[in-house]
Amino acid sequence: MKVCVDPGHGGYDPGAVGNGLKEKDLTLDICFRLKPLLEFNGISVILTREGDHAVGHLENDLNGELRARVERAESAKADLFVSVHINAGGGTGVEVLIIGLGGKAEIAAKKVLPFLVQTGGWTNRGIKTQNIMVLRETSMPAILTENGFIDKTADAEKLREPNFRQALAVAHAKGICDYFGIQYKESTSSLPNPNSMYRVILDGKQIMALSSRDHAITEVKKAIDSGQASKGIVQRTSDGVNIFEYLTNQIVLKTPIMGKETVTIEQCKQYLLKYNPNAPDIIPLYKKNGEMLDIRWGYAVAQMIKETGFLKFNGAVKAEQNNFAGIGATGGGAQGATFSTKEEGVLAHLEHLFAYATADPLPAGVPKVDPRFDLIKRGSCPNWEDLNGHWAVPGKGYGEDVVRIYNLMDKEVVSDNDSEMSILRKVYELISDYYKGK
Repeated sequence: MKVCVDPGHGGYDPGAVGNGLKEKDLTLDICFRLKPLLEFNGISVILTREGDHAVGHLENDLNGELRARVERAESAKADLFVSVHINAGGGTGVEVLIIGLGGKAEIAAKKVLPFLVQTGGWTNRGIKTQNIMVLRETSMPAILTENGFIDKTADAEKLREPNFRQALAVAHAKGICDYFGIQYKESTSSLPNPNSMYRVILDGKQIMALSSRDHAITEVKKAIDSGQASKGIVQRTSDGVNIFEYLTNQIVLKTPIMGKETVTIEQCKQYLLKYNPNAPDIIPLYKKNGEMLDIRWGYAVAQMIKETGFLKFNGAVKAEQNNFAGIGATGGGAQGATFSTKEEGVLAHLEHLFAYATADPLPAGVPKVDPRFDLIKRGSCPNWEDLNGHWAVPGKGYGEDVVRIYNLMDKEVVSDNDSEMSILRKVYELISDYYKGK
């Protein structure tokens, strides 16, 4: 049994704020306390974030942050997804959200909710359905708990106490164990000492205090490694002693846009179809045109996935525009360019990247179909990370997010039930490459 535990919000998004508290800090602390309780009862646990950001994602983009959480749960093949939140809006009490009634998620919600009500002495606000991304996009049963109201003074005073957050963690653990048919066992060794907290201090400013020394160290390392700060300290609250210091001292390797691709069409397809089984078959067009322009087309596929939401087109650009990179969709409701065919749209995407990556002219015989090609400062962004603030504004972490998606595709182990067809495809590709002079 494996549970993906998701501390709600994080990073640039503090969540609900009130009475001097931030939701993101409270949920992280509750989830850090919940993890060892479940593990003591034989349940494997992965956290979607162990610091201020979702694992594998540092961009200031809400959908991207949520997508990283979904991908972490999916890649771990979790049996249950539990997102922990604190409510706001003038009410009081506790509730559990699910995507729809009648399934395993409702069963899990019914198991967890009574323990939360009992622990907080709160009003039972019941089980509610809500179309939330982390509930909608996860394939396993998923619940989201709302534990009191941060803007309600009485609720906030409870949440402020480490012992009460520990009690909430126990309540979650009991409900989750009940869902899996496990008799909950208490582990006194796993209880954090509320008198031993650890301050996380970045560039001289305290950003949070955590009950776990190891998690505080992890938080500091991630902040420094991601460039958020140049110096981090973990300080013990009981005596003010600095128990860990970490300085930035690294060479950041960037990812070139141009070059030979190593990821396969099958890996890209398999990853894309996981999240959109109805996605059109355009990845071969990326390979064909990417090789013609000497662009690592797999990264362009990753960017297409990011820009279109796995070709679901939930933003301003619509599917019929064949605009797979958001070219011309500059905000304010602008829909961007429209291309007559899918291949023209793919070529325009790759030409846009070509314009950023190099000052060279387009190869002979390649028609210029990108309408914004000549608006770009040629060769200004040779690497994916250089696109931050250029392709997207403000775009912090934009290129890194494309690289993250690419790395996920590159990890795909292709499974083809029709092995003969798979072999024939590979033979065809080898012959095709030979006649292309490769």
